[in-house]
Amino acid sequence: MKILICDQLNNKVLDELKQLGKCLDISSSENKEKDLLENIVDSEIVVIRSGTVLTKEILELGKMIKIIARCGVGVDNIDLEYAKQQEIAVTNAPSANIISVVELTAALILNAARKIPQADQSLKNSNWDRASFMGIELHGKQLGIVGFGKAGKLLSERMTSFGMKIVFYDPYIKDWKGHEQSTDLDSLLGTSDVVSVHVIKTDETKNLLSKDKLDLMKKGSIIVNTSRGGVLDEDHLFKLLQSQYLYGAGLDVYENEPPSNTEKLKNVNITSTPHIGASTKEAQLKAGIDTVENIKKILSGDNSVVL
Repeated sequence: MKILICDQLNNKVLDELKQLGKCLDISSSENKEKDLLENIVDSEIVVIRSGTVLTKEILELGKMIKIIARCGVGVDNIDLEYAKQQEIAVTNAPSANIISVVELTAALILNAARKIPQADQSLKNSNWDRASFMGIELHGKQLGIVGFGKAGKLLSERMTSFGMKIVFYDPYIKDWKGHEQSTDLDSLLGTSDVVSVHVIKTDETKNLLSKDKLDLMKKGSIIVNTSRGGVLDEDHLFKLLQSQYLYGAGLDVYENEPPSNTEKLKNVNITSTPHIGASTKEAQLKAGIDTVENIKKILSGDNSVVL
């Protein structure tokens, strides 16, 4: 069978896929969009990461597709409804990159608290301007986690070691027995010194942190989003940073990727990275191996990994 590989994968993962069928890797193509449209026509398995969007219009061309395999968590770049209508099995690797994402989240929090990127750039520009980079300590501060799944819990473990108090908002968790305190979203935003977002993008979470919600945030606080773009109002966030109502921010994901409003990222205390939460060698290997195993299960008739 023909396996179309749309995004870059670990070499070991490629070797595993080659044992399942004839692989065509278009991840490094200069005409990737054209190659995708041409080759999806006779492909039976399509393997993607976050860099490829499979719309209904694209999937309509793939009359032979049996499996779409997403190396990672989010599947908002796949038209799931159409795929289900066509009985295309869609699978993902939800746990493979969690540690990498959580470690990046912690890094973004620290960067915002201590203005590390700005201080680094200033020194590289031959300046010695210590007074401009007065930071804040995390010890004794409150971290509010929006979405308390696996990533939220792992972040709590790590930031507890900094002496932070942890609260969380997650309407799907009842009767929590851990040391973290469950609260409503408004209270979390109004009392937390640092807010970290860990939700998947759905109709329910789209613009979850709207202008009105962001205005509830504690003055001088920090917000970080490494989950999905579109769950917070980026334009209003930039205004709150420019006015210095918010102390700082960290973004790895954006409503539009790549973002078109990069000018707004300048001259404010924000660390912005190009959706690299899962970009570690370990995460990519694990996501790829999990994806291959999922494909094998589906081919053998085991649909337990189908979304």
